[in-house]
Amino acid sequence: MIKSIRNLLYRPPAMPKSVEDFGDYETNFVNAIRFTESCGFLVERPDWKPHERLEVEGRFLEPALRAAGVRDLTKAAFQCLKWSHYLAPHIEQQLGRKVWLTIGQIWKEDQALFSPTWNDLRSWSKQGITIGEMHKPGSAGLNLHAWLTVDSGEVIEPTMMTSIATLYPDKYSHFLCAIGWGQPADILSEHKYFPMAVGAEFAECLHSRSQIGLLASNPQELHSVQMAIVFGN
Repeated sequence: MIKSIRNLLYRPPAMPKSVEDFGDYETNFVNAIRFTESCGFLVERPDWKPHERLEVEGRFLEPALRAAGVRDLTKAAFQCLKWSHYLAPHIEQQLGRKVWLTIGQIWKEDQALFSPTWNDLRSWSKQGITIGEMHKPGSAGLNLHAWLTVDSGEVIEPTMMTSIATLYPDKYSHFLCAIGWGQPADILSEHKYFPMAVGAEFAECLHSRSQIGLLASNPQELHSVQMAIVFGN
């Protein structure tokens, strides 16, 4: 009962209005967990291990992708939620450490490329996402970004680079099929991540309540493309 009252009274922090408002990623991540809990989901709290960085060579990726049945990384373009959710347990098993699916905003300089609000995420967790909502004026598809957070405080970015390469092949063809990892501020130049909701349970709820399929349960579904999400420059 006390926990339920606490969740009802919970008020999330202010949304960033510029990149200067982002603050510390780990603090924002814990705030995202608290918000996710207020929506009724259980999330394991991080025991941060900042000195246990991901290896620069990324040797964990190939066996994780092989175990996941990934055969075509070009299919990751514009499919951030599906691919991040599907890959999370495979990467977690390969690393032998905690990995969380993370949903939120991503900005380039002072422009939000994907900018869900707290109200958006809470509403979607209760009612799902409708086809009409994805096509309403000013919308460019599913207005959120998803990635993975590791207990080192680093992030793994499975899809954004391939999305950029698909949109701008003349300039960024070298990003195609690339997966990035490391400190949140270092993955993509001038990009910042703002975590808002955490965990597979939250994503699975969105999927189960939405009018469109958002996730994959096998490699065939992972490599099928049901929708494309286009973001600004």
